Amino acid sequence: MIWVRRLKIILPRYRTDCSTNSFLDGIFKMLKSYLKYVILFLTLIIFYGCTPSSIKLGTKKGLASYNMFGKNGARDFTLPVTVGHNILLKWESEINGSFPNSSVTTYDNYVFINDLSGRVYCFDATDGKVIGALKHDGAVYTTPVIDGNNIIFAAAEGDNNLSLLYYYNFLTGKMLFEKEIPGRIMTEMIKTEQGLYFNTENGMLFCYNLSGEKIWEFNTKARTHSSPALGNNIIVFGNDNGEIVGIRAKDGKLLYKEKTGEAFFCGASIDGNTIYIGNDNGNLYAIDLMTGKIIWQFDTGSRIAMTPAFNLTHVIIGNLKGELFSIDKLTGNLHWRTNTRGVLSASPLLTENMIILPDLNEAYHFVDLKKGEILNTYLIEGRGKLTPVIFNEVLYIGYDNGIVRAYEFTD
Repeated sequence: MIWVRRLKIILPRYRTDCSTNSFLDGIFKMLKSYLKYVILFLTLIIFYGCTPSSIKLGTKKGLASYNMFGKNGARDFTLPVTVGHNILLKWESEINGSFPNSSVTTYDNYVFINDLSGRVYCFDATDGKVIGALKHDGAVYTTPVIDGNNIIFAAAEGDNNLSLLYYYNFLTGKMLFEKEIPGRIMTEMIKTEQGLYFNTENGMLFCYNLSGEKIWEFNTKARTHSSPALGNNIIVFGNDNGEIVGIRAKDGKLLYKEKTGEAFFCGASIDGNTIYIGNDNGNLYAIDLMTGKIIWQFDTGSRIAMTPAFNLTHVIIGNLKGELFSIDKLTGNLHWRTNTRGVLSASPLLTENMIILPDLNEAYHFVDLKKGEILNTYLIEGRGKLTPVIFNEVLYIGYDNGIVRAYEFTD
């Protein structure tokens, strides 16, 4: 870390008549007011420019972790605990760039997060201190994936229409692999014991093993901004043409491509043999995983951007008008509807009794799961972007511009 001393600026004084002296004093005051912002700007450049691009941790394999967006390939945003709606700030940390709609991942006593300035950060979960950061060109849209002592992430380079896929060992502090991928990786990745699955903006779906070798690729021939989900050896996602695509995870064979409506910009989630996904029509769909056929659909009235969350009986979905819905999983009938008067874009976390919901209208809401009543709203100083994660009884959230917070529950 480089410490920058506060500079004292001494400007010359001139003896002249009263009107000229008053004019010059005004100029000097204006220059002084701007100089403090210039100094602050240069300080930030020096600090972030000189932060070493490395993460090295003293930890071991086999420890508990939250290792990808949505916990697993099916995108499961539930946690079997009961929580209250009162929280107390444990720590706050600020990073260089802003967030996409991702989440933290965790390993042992460490927290990882990506940002849009090409960085992946590691924090100490105890106090929020930055342990290290990995810096690369482009933007990191995808939540970092944890695989043992390795962290896997992708940096998308917009000018070149390509991405770099990185495998980094945080025990040794060394990069293991760096793979160039055609197209921009802008959606969430899936990790299994067999390998890593991800799609690109230009419609390619890839499977790599955990040693950095490509197993297969498939060209869907359609632009894609929908994060994939995995269930029963089938990878599913939507595309900008309004199609649901199903591909066999084992070998990359296309199983179906079914037109449903307008474009999909939200990710899919899977429960058993049912896919849940929303689109720009504002429709939430339940789709048969094996065939790609619609089981039921529910019209929310506005565009859907969040990946649906579900529990044993209901699907929870929000739209960009700020409306939150609880829908019966079997019938597609409305259970309850709540208007947050915000903008709902990031997926919520579901506990046994509570929905913890990010809001782009600078808030996080605590909503009663059974009734839909908003029990508490915490105002923040930026757009709520990160899907909440509870790990080791600590709640992690994040908002613009690059603020990560850890909270403890007080009831």
